[in-house]
Amino acid sequence: EILEVAIGLIFMWLVLSIAVMTIQEWVGNLLNTRAHDLEKTIGQMLNSPKMAKALYEHPLISSLYRGSQNPRKKARLPSYLPPQKFASALFELVVNAGTDTSPLKVMTTKIGSQLAASIKDPIQLKLALDDWQTIVETGRQVAVSGTGQTAVDTLKLQILAYGRKYPEVQPTLDEVTPQIYGFYKDFLEEVRTSAPAGTEMDLTMRQFRLGLKVLGGSNPRLKTALSAMLRDAQITLTEGDQAIAKARRQIEDWFNDSMDRLSGSYKRKAQFLAFLIGLALAVILNVDSINTATSLWREPTLRQTIIAEAQGFTKAQSTNAASGPDGAAQNPVLTIPDLQKQLQVLNFPFGWTSGPMAYNRSIACDLSAASAFDADGNATRLLGLHIRNICIPLVNALPLSLDNLSGWITKLLGLLITGGAAAQGAPFWFDILSKFINVRGTGEKPQDVVAVG
Repeated sequence: EILEVAIGLIFMWLVLSIAVMTIQEWVGNLLNTRAHDLEKTIGQMLNSPKMAKALYEHPLISSLYRGSQNPRKKARLPSYLPPQKFASALFELVVNAGTDTSPLKVMTTKIGSQLAASIKDPIQLKLALDDWQTIVETGRQVAVSGTGQTAVDTLKLQILAYGRKYPEVQPTLDEVTPQIYGFYKDFLEEVRTSAPAGTEMDLTMRQFRLGLKVLGGSNPRLKTALSAMLRDAQITLTEGDQAIAKARRQIEDWFNDSMDRLSGSYKRKAQFLAFLIGLALAVILNVDSINTATSLWREPTLRQTIIAEAQGFTKAQSTNAASGPDGAAQNPVLTIPDLQKQLQVLNFPFGWTSGPMAYNRSIACDLSAASAFDADGNATRLLGLHIRNICIPLVNALPLSLDNLSGWITKLLGLLITGGAAAQGAPFWFDILSKFINVRGTGEKPQDVVAVG
């Protein structure tokens, strides 16, 4: 009997768990919570909302948006990022920060405005802008080429010649030239001191180091994290490894560690949400685990009905197990009316009210006392809700009075147990239900036991 009561409770919790999982998945898809949590975590990793936005706009990442291929639909943030794509996109962002955020690049807009104000001939203006872009490209080559100081000297000569050719921008050049020299001088010094003795620095690594230098001004926390990975990667150069590949792998590991923490946080939030949904269903449907256990213990016929349904359910799910990893989730309960119908078929003692009945005021219908009946089964008073000429009797409920305080505390405890059990997930209860049914099937039935002695 105890085993059958346990099977009945577990089966009831399984049915509720399926409903909880379905509602939770619907809420998650509607709010896209996992994707927003991922976006928030990446923003914390990069310590910069601006850089996190740039990462999501990178083609490697933006191609993962759901609906990104359909211009008529608004793309939804991805709920998962491959570590390799994250590392590649971040690496390129850092490289671009070095080659595109130099003082030369920053001053391009100001130089263009001054040239446009003083040169009225469109052809001459285009030539002047092209000459400036040549200087910007030379500045970029300082990072991508192996010439180092030679490229800086070439850059100096080009800036001086440009100032003589276009004197209208000479004040701006005088302002920015010290910044340019200082920027590349510090970079070259950092490159010389960072490469291990007897090794040559990869050109891509040069770009990456320049990007880190630029990040140091706006995002020192991210620079510190990436620099630590870079220093560890460069040590392997003497062992024949490629530092750039090592640095990428370390960025991937950093991403994976952050995703592990995100998964733990997401699971805790999902568990709490599942409990709230389970508790809401328990309250709405009045599924009281304590009351159900009592009814199952007192009514053998009800127990046998539930056992038969549970055995049929587990057998059907085992047959369909090949269609998915979680056999219990193959036939989800989509709506509360569906859930009510399934529980009613199982004859579980649940629900708050029975069918409304005409009320002629000859008997009391209120919430102060329990329902009472005469010897013929006719109601002499009803515990229910009186609405105009209708009385809606309450079932599985106690009168609202201080005398029933302990009973309502027990009911609250029963509802909390139901909510907590429903939050465990359908696969959890399906596995336990299968084991309990197998245990019951291997033992002797009470009527088969023969007394000896």
